[in-house]
Amino acid sequence: MDSISQIVLGASIAHVTLGDKLGKRALLLGAVVGTLPDLDVLVPYADAIESFTYHRGWSHSLFMLSLFSFPLAWLCQRLMRKADLSYIRWWLGIWLVLITHPLLDGFTVYGTQLWWPLGVPPTAWGSVFIIDPVYTLPLAVGVAIACRRHWYQARPLVLAGLLISTSYLGWTLFAQYTIHQRVISTLAGNGIKADHILVAPFPLSLLWRVVVVSDDRYLEGYSSLLDGDSLIAMDSHDNGKQGCEEWLASWPVQRMDWFTKGAFALSVRDDVLVLSDLRMGIQDDYVFEFAVGEWQAGQWQTMVTRQLPVDIDPARMKLLLSRVWDEEVDMTPQGGSQTFVEARCTEEPAAIA
Repeated sequence: MDSISQIVLGASIAHVTLGDKLGKRALLLGAVVGTLPDLDVLVPYADAIESFTYHRGWSHSLFMLSLFSFPLAWLCQRLMRKADLSYIRWWLGIWLVLITHPLLDGFTVYGTQLWWPLGVPPTAWGSVFIIDPVYTLPLAVGVAIACRRHWYQARPLVLAGLLISTSYLGWTLFAQYTIHQRVISTLAGNGIKADHILVAPFPLSLLWRVVVVSDDRYLEGYSSLLDGDSLIAMDSHDNGKQGCEEWLASWPVQRMDWFTKGAFALSVRDDVLVLSDLRMGIQDDYVFEFAVGEWQAGQWQTMVTRQLPVDIDPARMKLLLSRVWDEEVDMTPQGGSQTFVEARCTEEPAAIA
């Protein structure tokens, strides 16, 4: 989730658990501690794929954060002795602020390694967009009131904010399940077998993007909660995995395969092999794309991976709002799909049609 959501979540939890003794200092403490897991972005990595897939790793592990909560609680108790809080109270408040950060991140589609160092794929329930005012606003209102009122007056409102925001998370899971059932019906009606199904929301969780991954293709479509029970229209695209089969054993591709549960595609652009994360963005406008190989001296060569700049068409973004209530809106890129060609990594790029 975005930093503001994590700040107001941490501040709310600290206010409820420690505010009777710390007063308004609990808000500041919760805001600071609630953002600590994201400091892993300051760690330098060797290339872009490492930086992308190691984020939300060890610093978001429930195991590591639970261990870290003990010395951090001890430090807080030492620094604020006048608060007259027992070590157990300190630990409980700090622990709750720390672990709710990765748990909230787990509701987004990015991928949070809750069980690091175990080698299980990242948790990505994917029912909430990374920035969602419906979740954040109740918490922000409660924190704003707590900044101006006494703890006993503000506590019920802060608790109400936590209850509303948490209930909203539960509602998004139900909405996601509703869309997922439509996907299942659509696939069954068309005899399509899926290796992986992704159902991810846009802000407010009314419009959902669907990606269905198979061996050599992926399907992409959109479904709104206002569409009724209609089947989902989906476009089929080559994912480049067969044409670039020899690259599937490379570390960057394998790492992305693990991180996205197979929701990636390979394409060739301007003598560069591009690895795209299909989970975030829309067709031809994906948020995370990486250059992983280049054509030099008549052959494909590996390279230090780099992230490509984001180039999102504003006109298509405007269409998303209309798509919430209008099932007939066409989200296909103007002129048809141009990015994901039939990639053949064994051929010279110029020979690719």
